[in-house]
Amino acid sequence: MFATARPTAAIAILLYILSSLAPAHAITAREKDFKDWRLRCEKQNDESPERCFIMQTAKTQKDNRDVLRVGVRYPDPGKPAMVFLTLPLGVYLPSGLLLQIDDGETLRIPVEICLPNGCHTRMALEGELLKNLKSGQQAKLAFQDSQQQQITVPVSLAGFTAALAALK
Repeated sequence: MFATARPTAAIAILLYILSSLAPAHAITAREKDFKDWRLRCEKQNDESPERCFIMQTAKTQKDNRDVLRVGVRYPDPGKPAMVFLTLPLGVYLPSGLLLQIDDGETLRIPVEICLPNGCHTRMALEGELLKNLKSGQQAKLAFQDSQQQQITVPVSLAGFTAALAALK
């Protein structure tokens, strides 16, 4: 399920893709909402190709503050879509990130790298994971803060299938 590559290549790819998810650098952009998911397509300049992704910013259940960003894009033609998760700085890294869709199996996802804008991880959307995301109602993502207290963040899957189809 996880991409396997040399660490430096993985970090370079992650930084490249994360930079394409940052809307502040685009000179042109178009957006469309699919229920709780937003499709955003941007161009860095008139000659650059348009880059599109879908995203959702999730909030904590306890105090309703933005705490997690989920982005999905196709990094290369013919390759599966990738999900990119951005957590806040200060997470307890050994526990990683837990993902559960509805009442299904819980997946443990290691956090790959922390940068000034947060801690990041990614994984390919294929097989059972993709099937469950398309048919599910809610994903729950959990991680631990620096005091090792669990933070659970709900992510709505309403509109995910339509947004993913529009992304292709």
